[in-house]
Amino acid sequence: MLKRWVYFIVFLLVTMLMLAGCNNDSPSSNTNDDGDENSDGEVFTYDFFDASGPGTDINTSETTLGKMFEEETSVNFDIEHIVGDVNQKIGTMIASGEYPELLNAEQSTDAVIDAGGFVPLNDLIKEHAPPNLYEMYKPYWELMKREDGNIYLISSGAPHGYAKPANLNQGAWWIKRSVLKELDYPQPKTLEDYFGIIEEYAAKHPKIDGADTIGFTALTHDWRFFALTNQPMHLAGFPNDGGGVTVDMDSLEATVYNDKDMTKEWLKKLNEINNKGLFDQEAFTQNYDEYLAKITSGRVLGFFDYGWQVSQSTNALGEDEDYYNDYMGFPIVFDEGVKDQYLDPVAYVASPPGMGITTGTPEEDQIRIIKYLDHIAKIETQKLIMWGIEGEHYEIDENGRYYRTEEQIEQTSKTDYREEFGFTYFEWGGWPRMSGEFDDGNAVEPGRQPEVATLSYDEGDKEFLNAYGIETFTEHFSEPDSRPWFPAWDTPIETGSQAALYEQQANDLMLKAFPEMIFAEPGDFDAMWETYKKEFSQLPAEEYEKVITDSVKRKVELVESVE
Repeated sequence: MLKRWVYFIVFLLVTMLMLAGCNNDSPSSNTNDDGDENSDGEVFTYDFFDASGPGTDINTSETTLGKMFEEETSVNFDIEHIVGDVNQKIGTMIASGEYPELLNAEQSTDAVIDAGGFVPLNDLIKEHAPPNLYEMYKPYWELMKREDGNIYLISSGAPHGYAKPANLNQGAWWIKRSVLKELDYPQPKTLEDYFGIIEEYAAKHPKIDGADTIGFTALTHDWRFFALTNQPMHLAGFPNDGGGVTVDMDSLEATVYNDKDMTKEWLKKLNEINNKGLFDQEAFTQNYDEYLAKITSGRVLGFFDYGWQVSQSTNALGEDEDYYNDYMGFPIVFDEGVKDQYLDPVAYVASPPGMGITTGTPEEDQIRIIKYLDHIAKIETQKLIMWGIEGEHYEIDENGRYYRTEEQIEQTSKTDYREEFGFTYFEWGGWPRMSGEFDDGNAVEPGRQPEVATLSYDEGDKEFLNAYGIETFTEHFSEPDSRPWFPAWDTPIETGSQAALYEQQANDLMLKAFPEMIFAEPGDFDAMWETYKKEFSQLPAEEYEKVITDSVKRKVELVESVE
């Protein structure tokens, strides 16, 4: 009898030990980085609508990075990208009051805020994301606040020092390399130089691969219309403050320029090249995807745009074996004495691209999402998102400098691989992100690290760098001047205000008048410009200028108070 009891006790003890062991290995004991225990191992999936651009809709866990983050936070996101008109899509959300939990509304962000579509993030960040997210944005905390004192948006790019880009991700006047090579590597500096090169080459090559040559194309689709209207300020030596304004360096006064001589000069040049058969006749009817496809086709000799906006095309061209099918960017100005300002100065952008948590999201889900964003903001995660995995995507030398081998550069530049690993989805889209340099002196973006940039250049790149006597593709661009307010385009514009009315009416007027002036007979241009100016003068531009000026001065005060 005693022996039976001994066997029973031993069996009971063994069973209890086995159960304890199973419990220790169970997902229910998972604990995330913040020490919050996930009691049942459940994974929480939220919707994230990203209006920053087209892309492949995906769940973040389908990428290597996203899966890692899911394992560390128990959270993933179904990402939906914009298709069609941004304002219409966001307008539908506002009208219905139904939003995804996480939203990057791009230029419709103010409308969502005014409609009460975003929840304030102040307390959420301070209470649930102090280790990383709050520390990353702490220097810009006051800049992030709206007039009501609330923070609704987390924007990509919290500056930490300045690292000059080696390659162009900002504005430039692009010319196809085959054009430059045939004409013995000309150095265009003015608008006349630029179009003179295009005209000379187009006269010799009316067709490319059997299709009509396009001398110059332009992006005008939807909210990207700024890619046609921004040029006057750039040509006059101003940076991309946006919003259709230039800002005086001394008085800090903002002035609209869409009715000024600089805009007239730009439109008159387009009218001239159109009448020479060099302007793309589909520029005002093609959508964004068609525009990118046209550049990728190799038929386009030149265009103005921002590197980030045409990267899908330029990356694709960089992956083929034809060095001369690529493009090279130049800092073109109206007159040679003008100092170009195409490279952005160090700045925090308080408006889109950025993301917010929407109303209707339960409080416990708001906390999970903000903790996920806190994890994204961790320095180790930032390095993972930007550089990848040490030994796989980059190496570290004896001085602590990050670099990539030629094989790693080739691997991390391929579109398919970037999407599979997750670089494509986490680098931008509004996710929390540093810019500039890490505390160890390495550039946040690998492309700004000289060791990476110089090694990433192929034989075609080196040919053109040598021909122009430069070591990087931004060396012939001027350093940006300090502008504490930069950029002006992130000024919040109250829905229904006179400033908002000006924005809409000016945009509508330009959409109507600019094509008419560009496609007009040269002899009719001046009269059409005067008609346009008269209509423009009826718009509430002064109210708009005052809103931008007040915002610029406020930002300067806030920045200087932090410094």
